[in-house]
Amino acid sequence: MDLITKYLNSIAYKFPKGYPDMNNDQDVLLLEAFIKKDFGIVAEIGKTQIHNIAKEKIVNSPEGKKAGLVPMSKSATYRIGNRNKISSDEFIEIIKSVYPETEVEVLAKGVGDNKSGTFNMFKFTTEEGDVSFYLAGGGNEGEKYEQDIIKNAQIGAGQPNSDLPKNLQTLYKELGIDNTKLTKDNITFAGATNTKRDLNFEGPEDIGEVVSDMTIVYGGETYYISLKNTKGSGVLSGKNIPFIVGKPNNKEPEIVVYDAAKREVIPNISKLYDMFGIDPERVAQGLTDYINKEGEEDSWSNVEVDEKQFQNLLASSFGYGYYYVKEIKGDDVKVVPILTAEQARGAAGEITSSVIKYAGPKTKITAVKIKTDSELFGPAEYLVASRNTQKGIVPLALRITKQK
Repeated sequence: MDLITKYLNSIAYKFPKGYPDMNNDQDVLLLEAFIKKDFGIVAEIGKTQIHNIAKEKIVNSPEGKKAGLVPMSKSATYRIGNRNKISSDEFIEIIKSVYPETEVEVLAKGVGDNKSGTFNMFKFTTEEGDVSFYLAGGGNEGEKYEQDIIKNAQIGAGQPNSDLPKNLQTLYKELGIDNTKLTKDNITFAGATNTKRDLNFEGPEDIGEVVSDMTIVYGGETYYISLKNTKGSGVLSGKNIPFIVGKPNNKEPEIVVYDAAKREVIPNISKLYDMFGIDPERVAQGLTDYINKEGEEDSWSNVEVDEKQFQNLLASSFGYGYYYVKEIKGDDVKVVPILTAEQARGAAGEITSSVIKYAGPKTKITAVKIKTDSELFGPAEYLVASRNTQKGIVPLALRITKQK
């Protein structure tokens, strides 16, 4: 038996099949790790293998499985199948659940490196290297909804308003548009672009042209319209929290501590903790209790949230300078003008209640629930969660999700 065979036999039990399958990218990566550790030899990972590893992690993650993502054929290295037609935002959330440190760049079809005429491209960095994927499978329901409305508007341009689909009749009535005076060229599709923007604590900005899915030029005015189907929702994702750390390390923590020296490493994360009244020492203690399975489980209790800053934060996510058009039952739409900073703050609403529950022996999530009431959209509920997104304890990521 030669030395190579002896070595492979000595590590074979560490592989799922009892041997390293060279057609399995995870097995190849594991074998390379053993070779590097035992012999100091570093093997270069090819571009295709880097993509296959990232694809397998994303598709097989709990979030990826729930969303119905599939790897597609081996020849489609750069494509991930989108069976359930999830949105771009939902796909980004899945990527960040697997790679919480990464920043995802979205390129619309035909823009920059994206040579596809059909699908968006998602570019980001993994531990193995840079990757870019197409989310394939007919786009997503939100984009299809946008395109259907715009297609109907362009086909129906010049006809009486009463001959249009119900959703366009409602939209044009709210905007004061006489469809007989429109031509196809007055209506343009501007969707599927990268509309990612940083949230801020200063309040909303004019983003009408940026977020517009459908732009109409009529009577010397330009109308920017943001279209949302019934499944549209907003999720705000923050970077990892640097001041909640594991000891002796984040990978295998024995305890979790609050490191005050790292509080301002990412100033906006620190501001968010202050805004939501989250005590980082209680977060750390709760995670330590979770590790040791000791202490008392926390219960929901009232917490004081800085309402002005929270309103500014939400208002900045809305922005202004456009009409928000939401699909409702009966093939109709609700049209909400968000044309001014004041209307954006009105869309954010006022806080009616806020409660917090810290991590403890049975849960590793610290969460804040905030209920609001908006003059434009009515009651809403937001969940602010500090949690690890990779089945570990730390690092934590801060996520703000609109629940209702």
